[in-house]
Amino acid sequence: MRRNRNHFGLERNNLLLKKYVIVMPMEDSSEMFCSSKWKPGRKKHFTMEAFMLNISGREKGSLLQNKTFVPLDGPIFSINNSSNNKTVNFVHAAWNRFGTEIVAGDCHGFVYVFYLEKNRFSLICRLKTCCSFLTFTNDKMQNILVALSDCSIVSLNSESKELINHFDHHTSCVNYISFNKSGDIALSCCKDQAILWYLTTFDIFRVLTLKKDVDIIKVFFLPERDLMVSAFNDNSVFLWNYNSFKCTSQFLCASGKSPLHLKTIDASRDEKLLACAGRSNWFLIWSISENKMLHTVSLPDSISNIKLIQFLPNSNGNHILSVLSSDGMVHIFNVKSMELLFKITGKNGKIISSCNSTCLFQILAITLQGNLELYDVEEFVSNKKIEPKPKQITRIKPLHEDKRLLVKKTLKEKKQAGVKMDKERLQSVIRNFEEYPEKYRFFVWSQMLDLPHNVDAFKVLHQESLKIKPFVKEYSFLNPGVQKTFLRLMAMLVCWNPLIQEIDYYQCVVFPFIKVLHKNTIMCFELLVTLISNWCQNWFFFCPFPPFNILCVIENILAFHDKELMAHFIKHKISAEIYAWSLLKTSFSEVFNKKEWLKLWDNILSNPLSFQLYTVAAFSIVMRDVLLSCKTVKNFKDCYRRHGISVSVLLKKAYQLQQTSANDIDPQELIGTYMPVPKGAYPSFFEMSQMKTDLQTLIRKRIIDHEIHYLKQREDLLDIKSNYLKELQELQILRRKLLLESIELKDAEALESLDRKLRSVQSLIQDNLTNQVGMLKGALGEDMFPTDKMGTEQQYFKFQDYMKKIKSK
Repeated sequence: MRRNRNHFGLERNNLLLKKYVIVMPMEDSSEMFCSSKWKPGRKKHFTMEAFMLNISGREKGSLLQNKTFVPLDGPIFSINNSSNNKTVNFVHAAWNRFGTEIVAGDCHGFVYVFYLEKNRFSLICRLKTCCSFLTFTNDKMQNILVALSDCSIVSLNSESKELINHFDHHTSCVNYISFNKSGDIALSCCKDQAILWYLTTFDIFRVLTLKKDVDIIKVFFLPERDLMVSAFNDNSVFLWNYNSFKCTSQFLCASGKSPLHLKTIDASRDEKLLACAGRSNWFLIWSISENKMLHTVSLPDSISNIKLIQFLPNSNGNHILSVLSSDGMVHIFNVKSMELLFKITGKNGKIISSCNSTCLFQILAITLQGNLELYDVEEFVSNKKIEPKPKQITRIKPLHEDKRLLVKKTLKEKKQAGVKMDKERLQSVIRNFEEYPEKYRFFVWSQMLDLPHNVDAFKVLHQESLKIKPFVKEYSFLNPGVQKTFLRLMAMLVCWNPLIQEIDYYQCVVFPFIKVLHKNTIMCFELLVTLISNWCQNWFFFCPFPPFNILCVIENILAFHDKELMAHFIKHKISAEIYAWSLLKTSFSEVFNKKEWLKLWDNILSNPLSFQLYTVAAFSIVMRDVLLSCKTVKNFKDCYRRHGISVSVLLKKAYQLQQTSANDIDPQELIGTYMPVPKGAYPSFFEMSQMKTDLQTLIRKRIIDHEIHYLKQREDLLDIKSNYLKELQELQILRRKLLLESIELKDAEALESLDRKLRSVQSLIQDNLTNQVGMLKGALGEDMFPTDKMGTEQQYFKFQDYMKKIKSK
């Protein structure tokens, strides 16, 4: 390690260690940390724990309160910024090229410089926005470039504390800035562009643009080689000649067929190696000079991804690499031997970011609590004498495939060979990874559900479905292919189970499956048949109403595991139709995106039938904090529509409910066991399911309902006929009365006049009846008034017989 000596003749290691020797003259004994006595003319050494500096919003101050120190061992010198129980977090920091100064920016836009050699700090600028990256320039001026969250870059002078220039040509936040060999050209990059520009004038030299579907991870200079390295989120890395801007080499970050999901990349100080890492628990080392991959190194399974990878200065010809993992620890490796030397754990919370010095074995870390922590790597290793732990690292060949890749390879071999997969092995995949590989997901579903692939039976059923009249509601489809498949499969499902035509919500149940499987209609249909005859078989008992027996089971599970939430539902009169049925009838498609929805159904289809109900109950429990704050029915309903929660959290809770539920609320007995679709033909729903409903009874009930409606119409017609007969009787009585009067008068002319009046009245009554009956003839399909002439008495007696017949029915 490069060491410097100050004017006191003491070794300077830049305030970086956990314990210090405080060197004080005799006259300063009143300021000592302990009360031990010492002799004049001699120096006494005292050790102290890690020095904690709280700048408390001050604009300047001393780092070690005017004490001269010599580092012994350690790792930490910690700096924070808190006052009145409020902490302002540091978000980014950087070293200068000599390792004597540190620049750091906090979340409020304040930029501080810590002068390690001068033992002081200073606030140099208050910016309006938070920084996204900062660094010292590589020229003699040693100015500070600060990239801001508003996509601009500002240049600051640390001595004068003035803003020198402003660069605002980026379209998104800058995430890295590097410099060429001479230090007069800067290369800044964001996710969608990289810009070369002059530091003296801030004018653009060249702009690198990209395709729309690719994002930049990092672009930076290799100044000694006149190269630029560009890394992209499609796992590709390109090396460009800076003078000609031609690509000299390129490679993909992958181990075999397993992609790295690249997120971080760095070059060694001698520019011979590149280290690449990402959303995986392994990283690779690439040789720039040999243009080949040297190592692929796997970390423990407890680490899910790597946040940052950086090189330290070389030590005796060995490359030293620091790896910041998802567990908040920095792992230090010897690249040559591929040994894990030691690990650094933050003393004030997990480490979320780090920055290595270019000339010293020192690491500057930012913790989750927003503290700056400085580590001396060499002193830490030599004093603590931590032995290498090769068992924590596995050296593997470049073609090594991790567990996920092995699963994919096995699935591919089984699919090509047409061999059935072991369900226990498939369930172990779910337990380990929570989902199946995307490429083989539907093949695994087919294996898990034992789908028969009955091609001939499918063709026959499709021909029968062509006779079905359209009954599906008018939906708007963006994809005509999905619409065509949806209408086709719904008609086939009606041929298989006529009850589906009477239940509107089944269109919502099956639509998500049709949307993701519309290109494989046979598998999609057989999956829907399996789904309805197993997971939905008990829904038909109460059709067309929701399955109240299933909702009661979910209510019991929820009441057993979260009594407070159930009491809240009861208080606000929220039924299971809101918190359970809204999820079941849409197959969870309204609350998850496609990726998470597929992951959820990977687990539902791989578990017993009752697991679906535990998942419904788990959704409300995971959402309990939001639900407990709801007061109106509308607020509750909104929580079950497009409310984003992690499907991993939901599944974890569902498995917990399944394991801890009491036997008396376990829905397994009600739901039953899984029954696959048999090969060769598709039996009717009533033959496949455990439901013992007689379809003829349901049809007879529908006919009775139609007959009741028909009888009501006939009753209305009979009322009209009865009124007509009453009017005829009154007319006959009037006619007889008039005849008697005419006989008494013996006036022939008067008799004839009365007869004409009676005939005209009778004609008007007859016309009125004819008009009323004509309106009901179409509905009844029969003629209540025959065309042959019939006497009034005969009509009356026939009417009485008809009334008796209706009453007997």
